[in-house]
Amino acid sequence: MKLLGKSLILLVVVLAAGWILLGRVPRVPEPPPARPALTYSVAVARIDSIRAHEGPAINPECHTRLIGPGSRTARVLVILHGFTNCPKQFDPMARDFARQGYNVYVPLLPRHGMADRMTDALSRLTAAELVRAGEDAVDIAAGLGDRITVMGLSSSAVLTGWLAERRPEVACAVLIAPSLAPRSIPEPPARRLTRVLLALPNFFVWWDSKQRADLLGPNQCYPRFASRALAEVYRLGFLVLDTAARKRPKAKAVVLITTPDDEGVNRDAIFELARRWRARGADVRTYDFPESLHVRHDMIDPDQPYQQVAITYPVIESLVVRCSGD
Repeated sequence: MKLLGKSLILLVVVLAAGWILLGRVPRVPEPPPARPALTYSVAVARIDSIRAHEGPAINPECHTRLIGPGSRTARVLVILHGFTNCPKQFDPMARDFARQGYNVYVPLLPRHGMADRMTDALSRLTAAELVRAGEDAVDIAAGLGDRITVMGLSSSAVLTGWLAERRPEVACAVLIAPSLAPRSIPEPPARRLTRVLLALPNFFVWWDSKQRADLLGPNQCYPRFASRALAEVYRLGFLVLDTAARKRPKAKAVVLITTPDDEGVNRDAIFELARRWRARGADVRTYDFPESLHVRHDMIDPDQPYQQVAITYPVIESLVVRCSGD
Protein backbone atom coordinates (compact mmCIF):
# COMPACT_ATOMS: atom_id res chain seq x y z
CA MET A 1 0.00 0.00 0.00
CA LYS A 2 2.84 2.39 0.82
CA LEU A 3 4.42 1.71 -2.57
CA LEU A 4 1.07 2.30 -4.29
CA GLY A 5 0.61 5.56 -2.41
CA LYS A 6 4.06 6.81 -3.41
CA SER A 7 3.41 5.83 -7.03
CA LEU A 8 0.15 7.76 -7.09
CA ILE A 9 1.85 10.82 -5.63
CA LEU A 10 4.60 10.57 -8.22
CA LEU A 11 2.03 10.22 -11.00
CA VAL A 12 0.18 13.31 -9.78
CA VAL A 13 3.42 15.29 -9.65
CA VAL A 14 4.41 14.19 -13.17
CA LEU A 15 0.96 15.01 -14.57
CA ALA A 16 0.95 18.42 -12.86
CA ALA A 17 4.43 19.20 -14.19
CA GLY A 18 3.36 18.15 -17.68
CA TRP A 19 0.27 20.32 -17.50
CA ILE A 20 2.34 23.32 -16.43
CA LEU A 21 5.08 22.86 -19.01
CA LEU A 22 3.03 21.69 -21.98
CA GLY A 23 -0.29 23.45 -21.48
CA ARG A 24 -1.26 26.88 -22.67
CA VAL A 25 -0.88 30.11 -20.74
CA PRO A 26 -4.35 30.60 -19.16
CA ARG A 27 -6.58 33.09 -20.92
CA VAL A 28 -7.74 36.27 -19.22
CA PRO A 29 -11.44 36.36 -18.29
CA GLU A 30 -13.58 38.68 -20.36
CA PRO A 31 -14.11 42.07 -18.69
CA PRO A 32 -17.59 43.48 -18.07
CA PRO A 33 -19.23 45.29 -21.01
CA ALA A 34 -17.94 48.78 -21.80
CA ARG A 35 -19.67 51.70 -20.05
CA PRO A 36 -18.39 54.87 -21.78
CA ALA A 37 -19.08 58.08 -19.89
CA LEU A 38 -21.47 60.15 -21.99
CA THR A 39 -20.56 63.55 -20.54
CA TYR A 40 -17.65 65.32 -18.87
CA SER A 41 -19.52 65.57 -15.58
CA VAL A 42 -20.19 61.82 -15.53
CA ALA A 43 -16.50 61.12 -16.18
CA VAL A 44 -15.42 63.46 -13.36
CA ALA A 45 -17.92 61.87 -10.97
CA ARG A 46 -16.44 58.45 -11.71
CA ILE A 47 -12.92 59.76 -11.07
CA ASP A 48 -14.05 61.30 -7.77
CA SER A 49 -15.57 57.97 -6.76
CA ILE A 50 -12.36 56.11 -7.64
CA ARG A 51 -10.28 58.53 -5.57
CA ALA A 52 -12.66 58.22 -2.63
CA HIS A 53 -12.30 54.44 -2.66
CA GLU A 54 -8.48 54.49 -2.82
CA GLY A 55 -8.40 55.27 0.86
CA PRO A 56 -5.79 56.25 3.47
CA ALA A 57 -3.47 53.31 2.79
CA ILE A 58 -2.41 54.96 -0.48
CA ASN A 59 0.64 57.22 -0.58
CA PRO A 60 -0.81 60.78 -0.79
CA GLU A 61 1.37 61.41 -3.87
CA CYS A 62 -0.02 58.37 -5.69
CA HIS A 63 -3.74 58.98 -6.00
CA THR A 64 -5.53 58.94 -9.34
CA ARG A 65 -5.43 62.36 -10.97
CA LEU A 66 -7.09 64.38 -13.72
CA ILE A 67 -5.13 67.35 -15.08
CA GLY A 68 -6.88 69.68 -17.51
CA PRO A 69 -8.90 72.83 -18.07
CA GLY A 70 -12.00 71.68 -16.18
CA SER A 71 -14.09 70.96 -19.26
CA ARG A 72 -14.27 68.55 -22.17
CA THR A 73 -11.42 68.86 -24.68
CA ALA A 74 -10.75 67.81 -28.26
CA ARG A 75 -7.99 65.44 -27.14
CA VAL A 76 -7.68 63.32 -24.02
CA LEU A 77 -4.64 61.35 -22.93
CA VAL A 78 -4.90 58.36 -20.62
CA ILE A 79 -1.54 57.62 -18.99
CA LEU A 80 -0.98 54.23 -17.34
CA HIS A 81 1.98 54.16 -14.95
CA GLY A 82 4.67 51.50 -14.72
CA PHE A 83 5.12 48.34 -12.64
CA THR A 84 5.56 49.02 -8.86
CA ASN A 85 5.31 52.79 -9.48
CA CYS A 86 2.29 55.13 -9.40
CA PRO A 87 0.78 58.16 -11.23
CA LYS A 88 3.40 60.50 -9.73
CA GLN A 89 5.88 58.93 -12.15
CA PHE A 90 4.23 60.79 -15.06
CA ASP A 91 3.46 64.13 -13.39
CA PRO A 92 5.88 66.32 -15.40
CA MET A 93 4.81 64.80 -18.71
CA ALA A 94 1.13 64.96 -17.76
CA ARG A 95 1.48 68.68 -17.07
CA ASP A 96 3.22 69.14 -20.42
CA PHE A 97 0.25 67.66 -22.24
CA ALA A 98 -2.27 69.60 -20.15
CA ARG A 99 -0.53 72.83 -21.21
CA GLN A 100 -1.09 71.74 -24.81
CA GLY A 101 -4.84 71.53 -24.25
CA TYR A 102 -5.30 67.86 -23.38
CA ASN A 103 -7.35 66.45 -20.56
CA VAL A 104 -4.87 64.04 -18.96
CA TYR A 105 -6.25 61.17 -16.89
CA VAL A 106 -3.73 59.16 -14.84
CA PRO A 107 -5.38 56.35 -12.83
CA LEU A 108 -3.71 54.47 -10.02
CA LEU A 109 -3.50 50.85 -11.14
CA PRO A 110 -4.62 48.01 -8.83
CA ARG A 111 -2.41 47.13 -5.83
CA HIS A 112 0.06 49.93 -6.55
CA GLY A 113 0.83 53.16 -4.74
CA MET A 114 0.62 51.90 -1.15
CA ALA A 115 2.21 54.11 1.49
CA ASP A 116 3.82 50.94 2.87
CA ARG A 117 6.37 50.28 0.15
CA MET A 118 7.04 46.80 1.58
CA THR A 119 3.42 45.78 1.13
CA ASP A 120 2.67 42.30 -0.21
CA ALA A 121 -0.42 43.60 -2.06
CA LEU A 122 1.24 43.21 -5.45
CA SER A 123 1.40 39.43 -5.01
CA ARG A 124 -2.39 39.35 -5.50
CA LEU A 125 -2.44 41.33 -8.74
CA THR A 126 -4.15 39.56 -11.65
CA ALA A 127 -4.33 40.20 -15.37
CA ALA A 128 -8.10 40.44 -14.99
CA GLU A 129 -7.69 43.34 -12.53
CA LEU A 130 -5.39 45.16 -14.92
CA VAL A 131 -7.83 44.66 -17.78
CA ARG A 132 -10.75 46.00 -15.75
CA ALA A 133 -8.71 49.05 -14.74
CA GLY A 134 -7.73 49.72 -18.36
CA GLU A 135 -11.27 49.29 -19.64
CA ASP A 136 -12.55 51.65 -16.93
CA ALA A 137 -9.94 54.24 -17.92
CA VAL A 138 -11.09 54.22 -21.55
CA ASP A 139 -14.73 54.43 -20.42
CA ILE A 140 -13.92 57.52 -18.35
CA ALA A 141 -11.82 59.07 -21.12
CA ALA A 142 -14.82 58.91 -23.44
CA GLY A 143 -16.42 61.66 -21.35
CA LEU A 144 -13.27 63.77 -21.07
CA GLY A 145 -12.53 64.38 -24.73
CA ASP A 146 -13.26 63.60 -28.35
CA ARG A 147 -10.08 61.82 -29.41
CA ILE A 148 -8.61 59.29 -26.97
CA THR A 149 -4.92 58.40 -26.76
CA VAL A 150 -3.74 55.75 -24.29
CA MET A 151 -0.10 55.58 -23.27
CA GLY A 152 1.51 52.98 -21.00
CA LEU A 153 4.96 52.03 -19.78
CA SER A 154 6.30 48.52 -19.22
CA SER A 155 3.50 46.38 -17.70
CA SER A 156 0.91 49.04 -18.49
CA ALA A 157 2.20 49.19 -22.07
CA VAL A 158 1.05 45.56 -22.30
CA LEU A 159 -2.33 46.69 -21.01
CA THR A 160 -2.29 49.46 -23.62
CA GLY A 161 -1.75 46.78 -26.26
CA TRP A 162 -4.80 44.92 -24.97
CA LEU A 163 -6.86 48.11 -25.20
CA ALA A 164 -5.54 48.83 -28.69
CA GLU A 165 -6.78 45.43 -29.83
CA ARG A 166 -10.24 45.73 -28.25
CA ARG A 167 -11.40 49.33 -27.97
CA PRO A 168 -12.33 51.21 -31.18
CA GLU A 169 -12.64 54.43 -29.12
CA VAL A 170 -8.84 54.53 -28.90
CA ALA A 171 -7.51 56.75 -31.66
CA CYS A 172 -3.87 56.18 -30.73
CA ALA A 173 -2.16 53.64 -28.46
CA VAL A 174 1.40 54.36 -27.34
CA LEU A 175 3.35 51.40 -25.94
CA ILE A 176 6.59 52.39 -24.19
CA ALA A 177 8.91 49.44 -23.54
CA PRO A 178 6.12 46.86 -23.21
CA SER A 179 6.98 43.89 -20.94
CA LEU A 180 5.31 41.30 -23.14
CA ALA A 181 7.51 38.36 -22.18
CA PRO A 182 10.55 37.40 -20.09
CA ARG A 183 13.71 39.09 -21.27
CA SER A 184 16.16 37.27 -23.60
CA ILE A 185 14.10 34.05 -23.72
CA PRO A 186 12.59 32.74 -27.00
CA GLU A 187 8.81 32.58 -27.09
CA PRO A 188 8.16 28.83 -26.47
CA PRO A 189 10.32 28.56 -23.31
CA ALA A 190 9.11 32.01 -22.22
CA ARG A 191 5.56 30.70 -22.27
CA ARG A 192 6.61 27.66 -20.23
CA LEU A 193 8.36 29.89 -17.71
CA THR A 194 5.23 32.01 -17.40
CA ARG A 195 3.14 28.90 -16.71
CA VAL A 196 5.63 27.83 -14.02
CA LEU A 197 5.57 31.27 -12.37
CA LEU A 198 1.77 31.25 -12.39
CA ALA A 199 1.72 27.82 -10.74
CA LEU A 200 4.43 28.38 -8.11
CA PRO A 201 3.79 30.11 -4.78
CA ASN A 202 4.60 33.81 -4.93
CA PHE A 203 8.07 35.07 -4.09
CA PHE A 204 9.49 38.58 -4.06
CA VAL A 205 12.54 39.83 -5.98
CA TRP A 206 14.45 43.00 -5.08
CA TRP A 207 14.93 45.47 -7.92
CA ASP A 208 18.49 45.83 -6.56
CA SER A 209 19.75 42.96 -4.41
CA LYS A 210 22.41 45.15 -2.81
CA GLN A 211 20.32 48.22 -1.96
CA ARG A 212 17.19 46.17 -1.24
CA ALA A 213 14.70 48.34 0.71
CA ASP A 214 17.03 51.34 0.39
CA LEU A 215 16.58 51.41 -3.38
CA LEU A 216 17.71 54.69 -4.88
CA GLY A 217 15.26 56.61 -7.01
CA PRO A 218 11.53 57.38 -6.81
CA ASN A 219 10.41 57.24 -3.18
CA GLN A 220 6.92 56.09 -4.15
CA CYS A 221 8.17 53.01 -5.99
CA TYR A 222 8.12 49.55 -4.38
CA PRO A 223 11.70 48.28 -3.92
CA ARG A 224 10.70 44.72 -4.87
CA PHE A 225 8.24 43.00 -7.17
CA ALA A 226 6.08 39.90 -6.86
CA SER A 227 6.72 36.89 -9.08
CA ARG A 228 3.00 36.20 -9.48
CA ALA A 229 2.29 39.78 -10.53
CA LEU A 230 5.02 39.67 -13.16
CA ALA A 231 3.67 36.34 -14.42
CA GLU A 232 0.19 37.89 -14.73
CA VAL A 233 1.67 40.69 -16.85
CA TYR A 234 3.32 38.10 -19.12
CA ARG A 235 0.03 36.20 -19.23
CA LEU A 236 -1.60 39.31 -20.64
CA GLY A 237 1.37 39.88 -22.95
CA PHE A 238 1.03 36.49 -24.59
CA LEU A 239 -2.69 37.08 -25.08
CA VAL A 240 -1.87 40.36 -26.85
CA LEU A 241 0.63 38.54 -29.06
CA ASP A 242 -1.83 35.73 -29.84
CA THR A 243 -4.61 38.17 -30.69
CA ALA A 244 -2.25 40.13 -32.96
CA ALA A 245 -1.71 36.98 -35.04
CA ARG A 246 -5.44 36.77 -35.75
CA LYS A 247 -6.93 40.25 -35.73
CA ARG A 248 -6.17 43.81 -36.66
CA PRO A 249 -6.17 46.11 -33.60
CA LYS A 250 -9.23 48.32 -33.27
CA ALA A 251 -7.17 51.39 -32.38
CA LYS A 252 -6.66 53.63 -35.38
CA ALA A 253 -2.89 53.89 -34.86
CA VAL A 254 -0.23 52.35 -32.62
CA VAL A 255 3.18 53.67 -31.59
CA LEU A 256 5.86 51.36 -30.16
CA ILE A 257 8.78 53.03 -28.36
CA THR A 258 11.85 51.00 -27.41
CA THR A 259 15.50 51.33 -26.46
CA PRO A 260 18.43 48.93 -27.01
CA ASP A 261 19.62 49.44 -23.40
CA ASP A 262 16.35 48.17 -21.94
CA GLU A 263 17.14 45.84 -19.05
CA GLY A 264 13.55 44.74 -18.49
CA VAL A 265 11.87 43.61 -21.73
CA ASN A 266 12.00 41.04 -24.49
CA ARG A 267 12.75 43.13 -27.57
CA ASP A 268 12.13 40.22 -29.95
CA ALA A 269 8.58 39.92 -28.62
CA ILE A 270 8.00 43.65 -29.18
CA PHE A 271 9.25 43.52 -32.76
CA GLU A 272 7.15 40.40 -33.37
CA LEU A 273 4.07 42.22 -32.10
CA ALA A 274 4.73 45.08 -34.52
CA ARG A 275 5.20 42.60 -37.36
CA ARG A 276 1.93 40.79 -36.59
CA TRP A 277 -0.08 44.00 -36.34
CA ARG A 278 1.37 45.30 -39.60
CA ALA A 279 0.58 42.00 -41.31
CA ARG A 280 -3.05 42.64 -40.36
CA GLY A 281 -2.97 46.07 -41.96
CA ALA A 282 -2.59 48.17 -38.80
CA ASP A 283 -0.98 51.62 -38.75
CA VAL A 284 2.06 50.82 -36.57
CA ARG A 285 4.82 53.35 -36.00
CA THR A 286 8.04 52.50 -34.19
CA TYR A 287 10.82 54.48 -32.56
CA ASP A 288 13.99 52.96 -31.11
CA PHE A 289 16.24 55.34 -29.17
CA PRO A 290 19.81 55.33 -30.54
CA GLU A 291 22.03 52.89 -28.67
CA SER A 292 24.60 55.65 -28.10
CA LEU A 293 22.17 57.46 -25.76
CA HIS A 294 21.96 54.53 -23.30
CA VAL A 295 18.30 55.17 -22.50
CA ARG A 296 17.06 52.60 -20.00
CA HIS A 297 13.73 50.92 -19.29
CA ASP A 298 12.10 53.58 -17.09
CA MET A 299 12.61 56.46 -19.47
CA ILE A 300 9.85 58.45 -17.75
CA ASP A 301 10.42 58.96 -14.02
CA PRO A 302 12.57 62.08 -13.43
CA ASP A 303 13.61 60.72 -10.02
CA GLN A 304 15.43 57.71 -11.45
CA PRO A 305 19.20 58.07 -10.86
CA TYR A 306 19.78 57.22 -14.52
CA GLN A 307 17.02 59.47 -15.89
CA GLN A 308 17.47 61.23 -19.24
CA VAL A 309 14.12 62.99 -19.47
CA ALA A 310 15.68 65.94 -21.31
CA ILE A 311 16.24 63.47 -24.16
CA THR A 312 13.26 61.15 -23.83
CA TYR A 313 10.39 63.56 -23.11
CA PRO A 314 10.64 65.63 -26.32
CA VAL A 315 10.75 62.47 -28.44
CA ILE A 316 7.86 60.74 -26.69
CA GLU A 317 5.71 63.87 -26.56
CA SER A 318 6.27 64.56 -30.25
CA LEU A 319 5.29 61.00 -31.18
CA VAL A 320 2.12 61.24 -29.05
CA VAL A 321 1.10 64.63 -30.44
CA ARG A 322 1.55 63.49 -34.04
CA CYS A 323 -0.37 60.29 -33.47
CA SER A 324 -3.18 61.82 -31.39
CA GLY A 325 -3.62 64.63 -33.89
CA ASP A 326 -3.91 62.46 -37.01
